[in-house]
Amino acid sequence: MKPFAKYGVAILAALALTACDDDDDDIVVTPPPPTAPIESGYVRVLHASPDAPLVNVLVNDAVALESVDYAAGSGFVELEPAAYTFAVDALLPGDMTARVIEVPDVLIESEMEYSVIAVGKVADETLQPLLLSRPRAEFGEGNIRLQILHASPDAPAVDIYLTEPMADIAMMDPALAAVEFTQNSDLIEVAAGDYQARVTVAGTKDVVYDTGTLSLAAGTDLLLAAVTNTVTGEAPIALVAWSAEGTMSIPDMNAGAELRVVHASPDAPNVNVLANGMTALTDVPYTGFSDYLNVPAGDYQIQVEPTEAPGTFVIDAMITAEQDMAYTVLAINNVAEIAPWVVVDENRRRIATEAGLRLFHASPTAGPVDIYLGTDMDISDEEPAFTGVPIGMETGRLSLAAGDYVVTVTPTGTKDAAIGPLMVTLEANMLYTAIARDEVGGGLPLGLILMDDFVPEPAPAE
Repeated sequence: MKPFAKYGVAILAALALTACDDDDDDIVVTPPPPTAPIESGYVRVLHASPDAPLVNVLVNDAVALESVDYAAGSGFVELEPAAYTFAVDALLPGDMTARVIEVPDVLIESEMEYSVIAVGKVADETLQPLLLSRPRAEFGEGNIRLQILHASPDAPAVDIYLTEPMADIAMMDPALAAVEFTQNSDLIEVAAGDYQARVTVAGTKDVVYDTGTLSLAAGTDLLLAAVTNTVTGEAPIALVAWSAEGTMSIPDMNAGAELRVVHASPDAPNVNVLANGMTALTDVPYTGFSDYLNVPAGDYQIQVEPTEAPGTFVIDAMITAEQDMAYTVLAINNVAEIAPWVVVDENRRRIATEAGLRLFHASPTAGPVDIYLGTDMDISDEEPAFTGVPIGMETGRLSLAAGDYVVTVTPTGTKDAAIGPLMVTLEANMLYTAIARDEVGGGLPLGLILMDDFVPEPAPAE
């Protein structure tokens, strides 16, 4: 993220030269009176729209922030008192942009702080700017200052409790009651120390979000924005702690990590998967995969055994699962060289203006491959999107416009299709994953393991 450009006004000063009488050669220089310093206003920006893409932020049509991601925000920057036009451009596939927010004639006053937040959702056309302002003022020595904002369009009205750690809220009144989307508190000033913030559905004691213990040092000054949780765990929201310097995410204390497992070893039998000695999955066939499993953050011994030969571990490896992170763990290669491949799933957020596509290479037969991604079944005149991709590598998330695409995989340096050409239809607000694989037992023909939104949700039971 690049910082705001500083808007300055050049100040011109003239020296007054006063000559004495004709007989005096001295020149007396009379300095001008001191110019009063211009007192600035202060502005920061937060991206809080859960289905919006990365954005650029513009001030008076000049790009001030680039590629701002969801739940990220800037620190305060200085602007000279004046009226400004603030705008937000969405970054679209194909290096295109679209103006999604424009707010003209925002008056920035001296010694005021302004927080500009993009809230709402693109898909339902509720995206909007929210502007909070407050005087730039000191607060009590030894204290902290907080302001709380409900910025999640997916969460209902909530009650918010701010207590000492582990306090029983059963008989307490909330610090803030029935807070609706876009509503914010006044400034809250309390003594520095350890606190716990809990959020319940309004009118209930059912905790849907819990910070755990927060140690807040004297001088801490935060806007706490409740935003839609797009990462791990069941909590509908996460907190963004927004200081004068920028943002950090505070996930629910029980967010944990999420793991899913893929059986991509073509000649391995059905397997069981154990985590720290406990059976997590049983009888997983080749090309089978699990849903994401939520687990406490920590170190895990992952063991894989043939279902028919329990205790004979063909994989025995340690992995570290970090809080608020997601992982795909694949068993790859032929069984004689079977190995775990752990991939961090960095961005699972569905985005209303694009389709997300990830391609994995897990075929031991294929060798290095070229991957073509276009709109033409004939690749003879096409350049590959990725070249020389070995087994155990993936493309990362590709941001694509919704539409029909042709995927073709060839041995590197050739135009001979090993997979495809395969026509796929990708929709916006969806995330698709495909894994190149061998035939059952190994060898040709090659195929794909399709995951995420390639796999329709099962119809609800009647």
